Formats: sequence, C-alpha cells, structure tokens
Amino acid sequence: MFVAVLSDKPELREQFCKSAGKEMSKDELAFYSIESNGKLITLIDPVQFPEKIQPLLYTLSMADYAVLIVDALSPKIGEIIVALNALKMDKGVIISKVPLPLAGTSLEKFEKVADMEAAKAKILVSVRGESGENLIALVDRTEAVKSVGNVAHGIVKAGKIKLHDKIFILPEKKDVEVRSIQVNGKEVEEASAGQRFSMAYRGEPIGKGILVPIRHEYEVENIVNGRFSKSPFFKDELKGKIHAYANMQFVEGNMTENDLTLSVPIAYEKGELILVVDASNQKLRIAGPFQSKW
Repeated sequence: MFVAVLSDKPELREQFCKSAGKEMSKDELAFYSIESNGKLITLIDPVQFPEKIQPLLYTLSMADYAVLIVDALSPKIGEIIVALNALKMDKGVIISKVPLPLAGTSLEKFEKVADMEAAKAKILVSVRGESGENLIALVDRTEAVKSVGNVAHGIVKAGKIKLHDKIFILPEKKDVEVRSIQVNGKEVEEASAGQRFSMAYRGEPIGKGILVPIRHEYEVENIVNGRFSKSPFFKDELKGKIHAYANMQFVEGNMTENDLTLSVPIAYEKGELILVVDASNQKLRIAGPFQSKW
C-alpha cells in the first residue's frame, strides 16, 4: 500500500516518515518502507512541496491512502485539501487540533486523530483496495547506470511487472523489455501491486509516465474532450496557459469548458479526472478537475 504523507511543513512530513519507516530513496519525492506482519507499506513525502506543485501531484497519483498533518490552517493546507477533493480521495487520516474546512469534500470520510502515533496505528490496520489484474505502473524517475544500462524507478498500482515482459511506456509510446527487477534492493522475478521497484530495461531512454501492457485502454491525445468543474475554493479566472496533470504527466495547454488542447499528447483513460493547474497562481494553484469524456 502507498501512503501520501502531506503537510505544508516539510519538517513535519519528514518527522513522521522517519519515525514510522526506513528511508529507501530521496529526490523530489522521498520513499520510506514499513514492514508489519508480512504487510509492506510505502510512505511518500513530496519533498519539494510547497515550493513546487508537481511533487504533490505525483504523490497523489501513487497514493492509496493519505496522512494529512496540520498544525495551523494555511493557504497551502487549503491547496492540499483541494487536490485531495478534486481527485475524490476519501481514505486517510488527519492529525490536527484546529478546525478545517472539510464540509462537502471527500475528506469528511478521513479519520481524525490527535497525534502521529495514533496515525501510524491507523496506517498499520488500513487495507488496500482491489487493484485489478492488468498492469498499471507509474515511473517517477529514470537514469542510466554504468554497467547496467537504462533503469526506471516507480510503483506498481495494479497487476505485475515480470522478468522479460515487453511493456509500453505512455505517453511516449515506447516499448521496453524488462531485463531485471529489484524490490527493496533485492533481485526478484516480479514486482506486484503495492510494491516500489527498480527495473533495468532494454530500449530507448524514457521519462516519467505510465507502464502498461502493449494492448491497453489508454488514450494518447493532445485534445481531450470532457468537462471542467472549477473548485469552489478557486476564486480566480483561468486566463491563457494552464497545465493539465494526470499520472506523472504535467503538460502545458489551453482549456475551454469542454476541451483541453495540450502542447504534447497526454495518456489518460476515458472518464479519468485530469487536474487543471494554474502554476503561477500565488493563492491556489489547483483550479479543479477536468473529467475526460467516456
């Protein structure tokens, strides 16, 4: 299971993660592992948030569950609430002693606790939902490693990545062949839903994106039809360029009420929620969800 650890204060996120799990890696995101009664839980800290919005979005794409730590209400706490609600995330726990504006949002279903220890206990008894059999993996980082070759790091949301699999990276539409897989630093034959992996592969260098089977149901288009629902918390008008975000893809473009027109193609499933972001907004960068047409 993947748990987003969220706060407007990086030191609170790091404190929680280090007290609960063992650090695996740290870049623009940090990953911490917890093993309890045969259950593997991965905590994700969006290290560069709130300075940058992208790490928060990457973290939410991966997460099955969220921990929200609040010591005072602030605009960036509001931004986290808007992001969670826009993606309809309703599984999580809130550590706060201050009242929060959660009425009418998906966060009304979050459990409330008084401290970090109580939140850790809630994580250990939480249950990951059904993930499906078809492979969906998110790649957050890639590198070229001497004597190994191209390596992709990511998480498996559904299905499995198996040794020698031939799979597809979207939106780039590049096929890769799995040469080796590591989970928690150990060589394995496969990586399953709920696990973080490192994968050496045969193929061209790739960037962030979605790993799927060669046959898949994702659309890859630079014009997306659907409907935008502006967040009630976003008070400004959207003028000019916006960014669209889905599954590790952060793409510049323009929007009308019924269309996203993007500078490069984006991979999405029919009916998927795509976040509309006003990256230069000083108050609230997430304008609301755009639901692609079924």
